[in-house]
Amino acid sequence: MGVFDSQWWSLRWPWTVVWLLTAACFAVVLRYALLRWRTSVRQRQEDLGRTVSGMCVYLNEARVETIAAILGIPKSDFVEISEQTSVTSRLGLSGRFGGGSGTAGRDANRKSSSSYAEQNTPMKTIRLIMVRMRERDRVVDADLINGHLFPNAALTRALEDAGTTASRAGAPLTAVRSDYVSVSGLFTVSRAAGGDIVLRARYGGGEPAAQVKITCEEAWVRPEFRVDRYAEGEFPATCLGLVRTWNGTTGELTLDPVSVFR
Repeated sequence: MGVFDSQWWSLRWPWTVVWLLTAACFAVVLRYALLRWRTSVRQRQEDLGRTVSGMCVYLNEARVETIAAILGIPKSDFVEISEQTSVTSRLGLSGRFGGGSGTAGRDANRKSSSSYAEQNTPMKTIRLIMVRMRERDRVVDADLINGHLFPNAALTRALEDAGTTASRAGAPLTAVRSDYVSVSGLFTVSRAAGGDIVLRARYGGGEPAAQVKITCEEAWVRPEFRVDRYAEGEFPATCLGLVRTWNGTTGELTLDPVSVFR
C-alpha cells in the first residue's frame, strides 16, 4: 500500500503543484479586480462629492427644473432624503494556552437605513439630479488639471467605434457631445459687457492652449460669489454642464452650465 501511495504521488505531484499555482494566480487576479472596482466606485463617489459640495457660485434653477423633469424627479415642496449607516463590531474569544495566548473572532457588519422629508430647494434637487445621472451613467468626468477624462459607457462605445482609446489619457474632452460633463479645473473669471460672468480654464498641453469657456447668466449667479475677489488669479471649481460648441480654430470648448461649485 505504501509503495502504491508513493507511486501515485510521484505521478500526481507535478499536476498538484500546477493546480496550486493556478489557484494562487487566480486569487491574485481576483483581488486585483476587486481593488480596481473599489477604487472606481470610490473615485465616482469622490467626483460626486466634489460636484455638489463646497460653495455654490452658480445654479441655473430653470435648467435644474428641466433636468429633474426629464429624469423623473417629481416636483414637490418636500424631498425625501435617504441615509444609510454601517456599523462594524468585532465578536471574539480570547484565552491562554500553555505559555501563550490567542484570540479568535469575527467581524459583524450591521447596516441600517432611514429616510425623512426636508423642505425642497434647488440645491437639494441638484444633488438628486447628480445621483440619478450617475445611476444611469449619464455623466462624463473631466479633470482639467491632470488631463484625465473618465468616460461613461456611451462615450466609451463611441470612442471604440471611432477607433479611439477610452483610457484616461487617451480620450479627448472634445469627444464629449451628447452627455453631461462634470469639469474640474483651475478657472479665471471676468465679467462680460452684458453683466454675465465668464469662466475659463485651460486643458491639454497644446499650443495655443485649448480652453473650456463657461458663461454664467447673471440672474443665476449666487450672491456669495464676488467677482472682484477672484479676478486676480486662478481658483479651483467644478462645473456640471452640457457641451454647446467646439471651435477648433480658437481651441475653445463652450459649456452651458447647470451648476458651478468651488
